[in-house]
Amino acid sequence: MRSSVLTGASGGTVRQGGKEELRASVLKTYLLRMRTERGERPVAQLLAGAGIDPSAVDNETGWVSTLAAKRALRAISVLLGRDAIRHRGDWVTHPEALGVLVRMLRSSEHPIDAYRYVAEHAREATRVGTWAIEDVARSKRPATHVRMTYRPRADGGDDTGERPDVEGEELLCDARLGELGSLPRIWGLPDADVTHETCIAKGGSECIYDVRWSARSSRKGLIAGAVGAFAICGSTVAIAGGAVAGGLAGVFAAALGATTGFMWDRSREDRSARAFERSRIAALERGLELRGETGVTPTDLTGTVLGAKYRIGRKIGSGGIGVVYAAEHVTLGHEVAVKVLRGAAARDGGEIARLRREAYIQVHVEHPNVVRVLDLDQMPDGSIYVVMERLIGRSLADKLARDGIVAPGHAVAIFTQVCRALDAAHKKDVVHRDLKPGNIFLCEDKLAKVLDFGMSKLASAESLTQAGYTLGTPEYMAPEQCIGAQVEPRTDIYALGVMMYEALTGELPIVATSRRELLDLHQRQIPIPMRQRRPDLPIPEALDLAVMKCLKKRINERPRSASQLEQMLSVVPLEGVPMSYPPGMTRRAAAPQAGTLIREEAKRAQRD
Repeated sequence: MRSSVLTGASGGTVRQGGKEELRASVLKTYLLRMRTERGERPVAQLLAGAGIDPSAVDNETGWVSTLAAKRALRAISVLLGRDAIRHRGDWVTHPEALGVLVRMLRSSEHPIDAYRYVAEHAREATRVGTWAIEDVARSKRPATHVRMTYRPRADGGDDTGERPDVEGEELLCDARLGELGSLPRIWGLPDADVTHETCIAKGGSECIYDVRWSARSSRKGLIAGAVGAFAICGSTVAIAGGAVAGGLAGVFAAALGATTGFMWDRSREDRSARAFERSRIAALERGLELRGETGVTPTDLTGTVLGAKYRIGRKIGSGGIGVVYAAEHVTLGHEVAVKVLRGAAARDGGEIARLRREAYIQVHVEHPNVVRVLDLDQMPDGSIYVVMERLIGRSLADKLARDGIVAPGHAVAIFTQVCRALDAAHKKDVVHRDLKPGNIFLCEDKLAKVLDFGMSKLASAESLTQAGYTLGTPEYMAPEQCIGAQVEPRTDIYALGVMMYEALTGELPIVATSRRELLDLHQRQIPIPMRQRRPDLPIPEALDLAVMKCLKKRINERPRSASQLEQMLSVVPLEGVPMSYPPGMTRRAAAPQAGTLIREEAKRAQRD
């Protein structure tokens, strides 16, 4: 059992460690709130007064003594109020508070699983007591009502021979109440309603908490919609057309109302699932940050099972740093795609950060035209992997290589969806930075999805690269990106303009024989309009104007947003415009040869 001695603010010593320890996570949410609302200095003073080394709470997986925890909670109750200890609020899902929840979130699907985990793994949070759980309401649906019982350890825990510390025990009881009440927030649900039935601080031998929370979904929306629609519509029609007509109208309206209620319930469940995904990914990211990322991914994972959940199948894609496998969820049976780092990239902090960034962003940017991330986890050796929805189809790059140019009618449909994906990302302050045909996936169901946010930049976050360093694929980089200047949403608009030009004409708007020359030409060369480059193709003038506006050198001359570009595409007259070209109509040979040279040079530069 570990033990240490710290010097308090008064110069005396405070014993910390041994059998009377609690996880530092008991204080973390409160300290995060204080740091945000009051600054670093009050937090430092509070920890010094409690005799706690700041490093002990910077890592929420560390331990502090119950005596020190009580001192800290007293100071917190004075500064934030006693109620703040009972209600942790959104701070429970702050990334820096999630480091202790990695194992719990891996094994949880519903809030009830979290409460069971607390009871079954009490030693992960406390060395002075145990938890027991009683499922009050048992049914086929996940429970929403439990009774949690906390019992102090039989040997007396932190008995110091002094008179009972009633106030300190009450504060610890409040902290336990705050923890139990806040768990549903991980699923995006409101706080649980917690009733403290029996309390140690009031003479009881144990603390009993009755906990109730709302379900992720229920039949209430369906029933309410059906009953409400039947009553309103049925009674209205009955007054005008009689009881029979009113009954029929009511039944029809009830069906519509039930459908509406069902969709509302499903929407609520989806929002909850997405919130849980965000919390789980943030928890794993924090856990990796606290432990450090190590390990090398095996060269081939075919036939293995990752995380006891995903059976790896054939390899469906690979690049210089990563591999994508088709996989199957062993329990649910649905197909997924698993992306892992390989070789030296599995040890490279920058590449790991990009993979985590990709997962984080694609969870937060909720849109049907952005590939959906389902999970982020790590292998026993520490290597991380991302699980995404399995897409059936091919990339735009593959389509251009195999089929040649895209007819205007089809191109407008594709790039309208890309605009919607970009608009959703830009509203979250996310700039993709590496739009290219290989990152646009065309599904068999006609849906287009934007992939690979690994190089993206959060406007509110620090860039993964140093200022002045160019990051992206040179053929599609905007002038400001070519010189390493600040990127913004209209940087993506330029790249989209290059893609549209290439897809519609079979040629890149700007070509060169070297990367350096290409970056220079993107800053000063004005591309030839598409209708002049390919007068043999039926490209509508309005579409040509929209694409050329995207390719403006000055950033403020491009469309203001992806939404505005979508509007420009929506008014392109498509009557009589082909949706597809005959098989013999392909791109010209010279342009792709130049583009291929640049791509090969860019890949060599990135490897170097």
